[in-house]
Amino acid sequence: WSAAVMRKVRRALDDLLAEMRSLPNRIRQYDAYNNLHDQVKGYISGHSLLSELKTEALKERHWKLILQRLGIKITFTELTIGVLWDHGVLNRKKEIGEILTVAQGEMALEVFLGQVRDRWMKQELELVLFQNRVRLIRGWDDLFAQLDDHIGGLALMKSSPYYRAVREFQEEGKLWEERLTKLRAAFDAWIDVQRRWVYLEGILFGSSDIKAQLPAEWSRFKSVDSEFINLMRRIANRPYAMEVLNIENLQRTLERLGNLMSVIQKALGEYLEKQRREFSRFYFLGDDDLLEIMGNSSEP
Repeated sequence: WSAAVMRKVRRALDDLLAEMRSLPNRIRQYDAYNNLHDQVKGYISGHSLLSELKTEALKERHWKLILQRLGIKITFTELTIGVLWDHGVLNRKKEIGEILTVAQGEMALEVFLGQVRDRWMKQELELVLFQNRVRLIRGWDDLFAQLDDHIGGLALMKSSPYYRAVREFQEEGKLWEERLTKLRAAFDAWIDVQRRWVYLEGILFGSSDIKAQLPAEWSRFKSVDSEFINLMRRIANRPYAMEVLNIENLQRTLERLGNLMSVIQKALGEYLEKQRREFSRFYFLGDDDLLEIMGNSSEP
């Protein structure tokens, strides 16, 4: 069976039927002829079912069920088309069709899991050089869109009866749902930390005057900067999404860096408000404009 080419089988059946029809009338009148003629026609009319049985969706578990239903005692490797015909496969179209439907449903899940696995095992992070200091992640929208699509697909997959019937699907589905959910949470924190770092790096490292006016915030940010730069350099060495999950305590580290920079930004905002209260001409300036003025002059 495994070596059978259904196209060739169909051609052989068609040729046999044509050859039989070309026989003399004196032969065609015998019951044996009619019985063989009807049998070949039956094989031809049921050929589509055999063609469907060649689908890659049918796994070992499905074939065991098919052989059991047909009462076939031999192993799959010993199976032939003749054995299937002899055990009435063409008379069990409904039962075989139900097994095929299940196999195709499971195949769809297998394909989806394969797509998830292939995508994220190979997914590279897109990096761009920033200020000649460090490579930062970009292309966040695509990353989040693909993550959300696959996390949603994995969640939806659990409601499928085909998913619940196969232990391997449950194990791999759970594994990837956990991985991608963890990755999504890490990237949520990461994009926030990266944006805050870019903003504060330009302010606190962009002017020596700012350093003098906000020494505590500058010192705190210098520590954050060192840790963030080291993290980004590690990713630049192996810029793969799954590599993120190998970084020990990553989520905790990102949340801590984000909290530290929130404190710095709050202190910076309070300082700017103080400048506006003391110098009314600054009142209508935005933070960026005010910081630029402060950075270029020691006398407000």
